[in-house]
Amino acid sequence: MQIYGEYDVVIAGGGTAGVTAAIASARAGANTLLVERLGALGGQLNISGPPGFAYAHFFNQRGEQIIGGFMAETHNRLLKEGHALPHLRPEWRGSYSFSYIDPDWWGLMVFEMMTENNVNLLLHSLAVDVLKYGDAVRGLIVENTSGRQLILSKVLID
Repeated sequence: MQIYGEYDVVIAGGGTAGVTAAIASARAGANTLLVERLGALGGQLNISGPPGFAYAHFFNQRGEQIIGGFMAETHNRLLKEGHALPHLRPEWRGSYSFSYIDPDWWGLMVFEMMTENNVNLLLHSLAVDVLKYGDAVRGLIVENTSGRQLILSKVLID
């Protein structure tokens, strides 16, 4: 089996949680690789779900913003670029809020953020197994057009 490389952190899955983990890892200084089976990033946010669903519930019942971090950063960025609407909090929904974004622009923005934060990408690659040493996971085995490859890692996030 060919060794693809060695990284501090490897993330299996490029959905909303995976891209967030990859960016946070890279911002903390770790040599990070994100592995995704598709050629796109974002999962339910821009591939299969309703646009902006991940931005629901930004506010509590008192109207206070309770979600920040990566989601607030990305919404603010899209809003500034004209690819999102301001947070909607209609009274008839009670505490439920919904913030519409353009999912295609979100997907492009996430690729830009990967580049800005030096996240390495391995797309069109399916995670099929792990490499274990005793009880510790030391790598990820993927399959893609290059065959079966081993990616060594200090930390694996699935």
